This record gives sequence, C-alpha cells and structure tokens, in this order.
Amino acid sequence: MNEQLRQEVRFLTTRLGAMVREQSGQEVFSAIEVLRKVAKQLRQSPHSRLLEAKERAIQHLSPEEAAAVAHAFSLFFHLVNLCEERERVRRLRAHDGQGTGAPMSLRQTFSELRRQGVPAAAVKKLIESMHIEPVLTAHPTEAKRRSVLNHILRLGKTLDAACGDLSGAETSDIDSWIEALWLTDEVREGVVTPAMESENARFFLERTIYDLAGSFWEKFCTEMGRRYPGLPAPEPFLSFGSWVGTDRDGNPFVTPETSLDAAEQLRLSILHYYQAACSRMLGWASFPCHNGTMEAVLRREISRDMRRFPPTRAFAAIDQPSELFRRKLRIMIWRLERTAERTPGAYAAAGEFTRELRKLADMLSVYPSPRIARIGPGRLYVASQVFGFHGASLDFRTHSRATRGAVDEILRKARLPYDTGGARVASIRQMLFEPAARPPFSAPTARVLEEFRALCTIQTRNGEAAAHRYVLSMTSSAADVWDVLLLARQTGLLEVKNRHVHSYLDVIPLFETLDDLEASPQIMEELFADPLYCRILRSRHNFQEVMLGYSDSVKDGGYVAANWGLFHAQKRLAQVAERHGIRFSLFHGKGGTIDRGGGQSHRSIQAQPSAAPRGRLRITEQGEVVSLKYSNPDIAERNVEQLVTSVLDAHLLHSLRVEAAKVPEWEAYATELAASSRDFYRELIYETPEFVEYFRQATPIDLIEHIRLGSRPARRWGAGDLRDLRAIPWVFAWTQSRHLLPAWFGLGHALEKFQRDHAPHGRDILRSMHEGWPFFFNLINNAEHSLAKTDLYIASLYAALVRPRSLGQRIFKRIEEEYHRSVRGVLDTSAASALLAGQQVLAESIRLRNPYVDPLNFLQTHFLERWRRKPAGKDSSNDEILHLLQITVGGIAFGMKSTG
Repeated sequence: MNEQLRQEVRFLTTRLGAMVREQSGQEVFSAIEVLRKVAKQLRQSPHSRLLEAKERAIQHLSPEEAAAVAHAFSLFFHLVNLCEERERVRRLRAHDGQGTGAPMSLRQTFSELRRQGVPAAAVKKLIESMHIEPVLTAHPTEAKRRSVLNHILRLGKTLDAACGDLSGAETSDIDSWIEALWLTDEVREGVVTPAMESENARFFLERTIYDLAGSFWEKFCTEMGRRYPGLPAPEPFLSFGSWVGTDRDGNPFVTPETSLDAAEQLRLSILHYYQAACSRMLGWASFPCHNGTMEAVLRREISRDMRRFPPTRAFAAIDQPSELFRRKLRIMIWRLERTAERTPGAYAAAGEFTRELRKLADMLSVYPSPRIARIGPGRLYVASQVFGFHGASLDFRTHSRATRGAVDEILRKARLPYDTGGARVASIRQMLFEPAARPPFSAPTARVLEEFRALCTIQTRNGEAAAHRYVLSMTSSAADVWDVLLLARQTGLLEVKNRHVHSYLDVIPLFETLDDLEASPQIMEELFADPLYCRILRSRHNFQEVMLGYSDSVKDGGYVAANWGLFHAQKRLAQVAERHGIRFSLFHGKGGTIDRGGGQSHRSIQAQPSAAPRGRLRITEQGEVVSLKYSNPDIAERNVEQLVTSVLDAHLLHSLRVEAAKVPEWEAYATELAASSRDFYRELIYETPEFVEYFRQATPIDLIEHIRLGSRPARRWGAGDLRDLRAIPWVFAWTQSRHLLPAWFGLGHALEKFQRDHAPHGRDILRSMHEGWPFFFNLINNAEHSLAKTDLYIASLYAALVRPRSLGQRIFKRIEEEYHRSVRGVLDTSAASALLAGQQVLAESIRLRNPYVDPLNFLQTHFLERWRRKPAGKDSSNDEILHLLQITVGGIAFGMKSTG
C-alpha cells in the first residue's frame, strides 16, 4: 500500500475508533476489536478455539450493540474507500505530470495511434461517426444514503485542505465529519421513491457531469491536436441519458406523472446550471470592450436585445458603459430565467443559446482573452451542445408483456387477428394507416397508452431530444417491435399522412435471455427486410439502436454462455445492419458487477470492435457504480475518457493485436465452452428442484427483498420462482453471502471438459486463446477477479443456515467442487501460480479488507437466523434486528465494493 494512502487510512480509522469509544462506550469498542482480531486469526488458522471466541463475542451483544458494531465496520469501509479514491486521483495527476498519460488515457491512446502509423483520415472518419452516451439508471443497488455521501464528500474536502499534513489545523474539522457520519443512520426509514431516485440522479449531474462535458472536450481536442495537428476539432460526440423516472419495467410506482416531473426537473436543473455558469462569467468579464469592430457588433446586438426585451434595458445602468461582455451576459441570464419560467423572453430553443455562447467565445478569443474564452463561454458552449435544454435524454422502458397486452385489446376491438407471428404483424400494418382506436380501454391498456402520451408531452414541452427512445424489455419477436409502433400511432408519436410515415420515436428492442440473444439477428433481419419498417426507419435518419441485456443473460445461462452469447450477438447484429445499409448502434445494459456484465467495461469494449459499431455506443451506469464513477470530478472525467479511448482502440488498434486468421477457430472453441458451461450451470440452478430452497436460505435474499434499496420491487410480476426474480437481487444475494456464484459457476466444468475433449492439445489451445484473443483474455481475467473475491469459508456459514442440514451440505459441496475446478482451470489457462498473481494491488486490497468484512458476515448470519425465526410484527425486538441486518447489508456492499 502506498505510504500516503496508508497514513490517511490509519489516521481516519484511528479517529473513527476514538469516536466509537466516545459515543458508544468501551464495551462496544472492545467487541469491535475482538471481532477484528478473531477474524484476522481465523483467516490464518480456523481453529475451534477461535470459532468459539467469535461465537461468544457475538452472542454477548444485544441487537442495539451489534448494530453499533456493524455501523463501525461499515463506516470503516466508507473511510477506506474515500482514501483509495483519493489515491487514484493522485496517481492520475502523477501520470499527467509525467507527460505520458495514464493507461487508456487520451494522451496515451493518441500517441499509440501515431506510433502505429494509423492515418489521420482513419481517425477523422471514426470520430465523425462516433457517439458515446452513458445512461444513468435507477436500479436499486445504491446502498449509500445521500446524507452519508455528503458527509464523505465534505470529509474529502477537509483532507484536500490539509494538503497531506494530517497534524495541521484543518484536521480539527475531520472529527466533526466523522461524528456526523457516526450519528447519521445508514438505514433509510422510509422506502425509496422514484422522485428520490430522480433527485439522486440530478445530484451527480449537477456535481460533476455537467462540468465534465466542457473540460473533457477541451482535453480531447488538445490531445488529438498534439498527435494529429491537421485534424479540425470535431463537434462533441458525447451525451448523457437517464432511465430515472421513466423505467416502468416491473415498477408500478413509475407513473406518467413521475415521468413528466422527471423531465421537468431535469430541464430546470440544466437551465439553473447555465444561469450559474453565466453568473460566474460576470466576474471574469470585468474588462471593457475597446476593439472597434467588435464593440460595434456587441453594441448592435445588445441594442437589438433591449428592443426585443424591454426589461433588460435596466442592465445598462449596472456596469461600466464599456463593459459590454457583462451586459450581454446579463441579458443571457435574464433570458435563461424566462426560459425556466416558460415566459416571454425565453430562448426559443437551446440552439439559440448555443449560438450566442459560440459568438461570445469567438469574440473573447480575438479580443484577445483566449484563456477566459476557453474556461468561460468555450466550455459552456460545449455543455450546451451536449445537454441542450433537457439535461439528459430520458429513455422510456416497459416490458413486452405490457405492450403486447395493450395491442391484443386494440386488435380485438378492431376485429383483426392478433395471434403472434405474421398475422399479428399484418393486422398492425393495416391499423397504422387507419384512425386511432377509441376508448374505452381496460385499465392496463389505458395505463400503457398514458405512458406513450407522457412521452409525447415531454417532446412537446422540452423538444424531441428530451425523450425519443422506447426500450422494450424481453423482446422475443419482430411482432413485439410492431406492437410499440402501433401504440405510438395511437398516441401521435407516429404519423401517417398521404401514405407518408413519420415516427417521433426510436423503438429499441432489448434482448435479454440467451435464446433471445441467439434469435436477435434473425428478428432484426425480418424487420429490416420489411419495406414499411424501412420507411419508418428513414424518418429516424435510417438509424436503429438495439439493446443487449447482460444481467438476465448471465442469470439465464451462466457467466461463460452469457458472455459468448453477447459477443456473438453483437457481431451478427452489426453484420445484418451493414447488409441492409442501416446506421446501427448498440446499447449495453451492463450492471456494476462482473456477474452482471460490469467490471472494467472499457476493457470489454476495447476487446470487441462489434461492441461499438462505427464508434457508436450507449452503456448503462447502474446503482453504486454511479456513485463510484461520478462523485469525484477527476474520476468522472477519467471514466468518460476510458470509454472514449476504448472505442478508439477497438476500431483503430485492435486489428493490429489480433491474428485475424485464428479468430474463426477460436470462436468455434468458445461456442463449445459456452454450451458445456450453460448445461452445467442450468443443471444446478434450474434443474435441481431443491436449489431454490438453498438459495433462499443460504443467501439473505429474503432480507434484500424486504428492505428494497430502490423504488422497484425485486420481482417483475410477484411470482415466486427464480425466473421472475430480477438479476440485481439475484447477484446481490450471492455477493452478500460471498458465494459470487453467478460470476464463475460453470467455467471450471467447461475448461476441464474442453481439455479432456481436445487432449492432448486442449491446454495449449486455451492458452493460445488467452494470449492472442482479447475477448477470451477478459473472460478469464474477470472470472479470476470474482474467484479471488469468493470466500468459501464465509459462504459455508450461510450454507449452515439451510434446513435440512443435509440439503445445505449437498448443494454447497457441488458449489465448492466447481469453485476449485474453476480456480484450477483459470490458473492453468493463464499459466499463473495463484489467483491475482499478476495483480498484486488488488490481491493486497482483498487481503486487507477481509478481516473487516468478515465480522459483518458473522453478525449477518447470526442475526439473520434469529430474524427468520420471529414472524414480522410479533416481537418488537425483530425491528431492532432488521435495522441491524440492514446495516450489515450496506457494510458488506461497501467492503466488497459491490452490490448487484
């Protein structure tokens, strides 16, 4: 561990210990120390004496004392995570100071492009077609309360002020923030609402994302100009999206009103940001304008504005007569205020504001005041291009079951066939050219139609850029896409005039299960071959976006099969679109964890050119990932930088690293591995009847379903089987119990079978794939990370909760055997001596964290058993136990740096 990082961790955790002793007394502090020491010793030798000491320490704690102990361990990870984030920022700045740039930085990537002789024309062509859009989602995996996050951010600012001197006067404030953290309840008293999730999303937009658009773009143009000085600066290819307040897939609490409010609050948020930025510029633009030509232009423009908007004439008396830049800025601020209020004087559209910023930046650059032009109107000009007057583009998302049911009813009313397949599509095509069906409709159909009307209203109020995508979950046929088009026709989002068809909506099919991923190219082939669908696409600039679901595909068929299914689908979908001449983009529905497609997303994109066809890419940012990536401005910018460089690398450098002739053979081998892994995974998960009971007892899934971290229920439709359970709580539960089963189960069996089937060359084949094929390298590398975080000792404590005991022992043995197979297979394939042998920093982090995560698992398993024995509402002490268990859930998540 870096010495400065070590000092900060030691200092903060020591202050935390002092706070615990002060606030909760020596007995609680002693219990914390006993559990920490016992956990550390158990890691070295699981002696029965130590196990007994652990049990005694926990049994002597009341629920209230145990909650204080859990709270202390949880806060320990908050503080350590803060220190690690600060160390990451220091490393990034050190790389910049050295001039070489960090790995996968813009500086390093453009240098490598030039070193490899990539021509400027190829760089220019890619950049001109690029579009990259992170999309914030409201998935219920952020265990951290905003109040806690705010205290941590304040603590970070105090450490910044100390400038590394932890004995300085500034550190006297540190105890205040640690005290505030200690006294703040980590557990939310009420349920999370969509409105709260919308507010949380705006917090990150306002804290870092709005600012990073301008600063990142400036950095991009600078680094490109260094290595490719002849290339003109392109228009920004960055934007941001959001599902918050519009994702109604299985969430009954997201209503049309929720969506309308989310859109309005985003609009006000970005307008207030522009107002504040222009107000700051008033302080910079304190100089007179004495350039004759420029002065004449500015005076003419200001006079025109004052004639159009008489209230702005009052600004002439505020500043010095020659301070024309300030006067223009005051008029712009006034117009932004009118825009927010929707009153006369408002900007007609964001483009008008953007043009004024561009003109102001050009004038200041010539004045000459290029530095002020750059950090003032220059950066804001880019932000206005990226965010417009809508902030983030809202995606509506609904399950295909809902849209299918609504269209069934509409077609029945019209007395048209509505069976799946060609007859249904023919009926829909006919109805697109007929007047909209009239009510009354059933309540479910009326709700679906109201959702479409809400999207239409957002476009009317805020412009089409504010909301124009409709994501259809669990798409399984072309007819599902036609369903959405008919509903759009019913609500004015698709117009037909004199046989001319125009859509105001982009329909995005979301393929999630392995079967649907496999079928997705044929489904899109059917749509692209349809002349009417192509006419509709032409009204959308001949553009089609397809979304791929990482979470459900892993849950459906396991880690290996899902990753191969996604890779294969991406490649084939791009080929189908290319064949039909369709502009095409992929939307990657990744979670934060490896078992939900997360991990280092930029490395995954770097390894797969098909992931971003022609440089176009959208990707979800979910749950705790949003906080990890967008709380700190430096890390937020680094995240965007890695996405951009991964796309540049995948398209312009990937082919130089991979022996193309080998890829077809490797892909055939990957198909074998995926099939055997999927069969083995599904045999346990879906074909072993008692496995559901093991899952329910050997993980805290019942607790996770009860506490509901987000506004959305854990299940789509309330059914009790595994298929209905969402992927997020599925992964969350396995992470809490330290099984991490979805992130590796089936891999060991597949690797072992492959070596056996291809003996005596099986191992050599796998090693050549690992060395020469980035996709396979990432597959093995990510599994290695998950296996290193898996802890069979802790998992066995959860397995011991299962009744009957024989069931727990039987299932756990199968899991244990596959874990050891997977470790052997990964090490054999990578030719490594131990897990993470080549990643010592991560290995050390896991080793140091375990003794602090383990006590939270000890507390969770002990009190989980007590909580399950007492029915809700029968005993008030159960409320205390539930509160304690909620703290352990958050603490383990912060310790593992992972929820779902």
